Amino acid sequence: MLRKPLTFLTGKSVTTVALILLGLGVTARPAKSFVFALEDNNSQIAFESAIDPNNPNPTNTGILFWNVDNTQQLFQSELWYRLGSTGAENSISSLSSTVTQPQPLANTLTATYAGTGFNIARAFTLNGGATGSGISSLLETITIQNTTSNPLDFHLFNYNDFDLNQNGSDDTTRIGNGTATVSDNTLLARHTVTPASNSYQVAPIFDIVNSLSDTGTTNLTNVSGPLNGDNSYAFQFYLNLAPGESFSITDTKSIVPVPEPPATLSLIVFGGLMLFWRNRQNQARSKKRLSEKKA
Repeated sequence: MLRKPLTFLTGKSVTTVALILLGLGVTARPAKSFVFALEDNNSQIAFESAIDPNNPNPTNTGILFWNVDNTQQLFQSELWYRLGSTGAENSISSLSSTVTQPQPLANTLTATYAGTGFNIARAFTLNGGATGSGISSLLETITIQNTTSNPLDFHLFNYNDFDLNQNGSDDTTRIGNGTATVSDNTLLARHTVTPASNSYQVAPIFDIVNSLSDTGTTNLTNVSGPLNGDNSYAFQFYLNLAPGESFSITDTKSIVPVPEPPATLSLIVFGGLMLFWRNRQNQARSKKRLSEKKA
């Protein structure tokens, strides 16, 4: 059974994270099992581009953490694929890949994956907020290209597992065709895909990734939630690509603080109650005067 490991990067400075992560000194190369980092203002992301042959755990690839103001918010975000309507799925990290980054700890990164009859390109931009703001966003463009001379029946799964404030047990997760949200008492994570997916699902942790990593066929069931506790979710795209055709998906993830109820709301409620009370008093006085006149 899969288990979540201890989050050893929580609370680390950017410099410490850079020393811990592997492979930061090379700007472009084929990836066999390397971890890359993105950094911007209050945010850092670790990205594992390929399966480690010594530890082929399905939760050890893709985006492995998203640190915002020294607090980890994400356990994993990864893409899976299937060729055809039946058969098993595979993580794209099982494919031959090349990662390019302008410089170590830049806020942009591109990764390309070469499959049999297709290519997948991912381009990331991390935008962190001011220190202490709790705000961060990640923009990703995903492009799938059919490299054959025949139509390609391609299924893409966009899998995600947030643990806001490093504690997924406090999260509430909802999902639809184009948007998923994860929230706790203080933070809101919003994930939007454009165009919208064909199907989607939210489920308890590891249910979806276990299904994707077994030998059976997975199709998401459109369970939308909300589900409380430590859960994961995924979008599924059904693509029929003509020879040489490409299909792009814009993927936007953001983390923001949940706004506290404004003080003005209490004043509005209080004012409404006072107005109601005055109206009641005026009605009572009017009825009393009318009663006195009749007498």
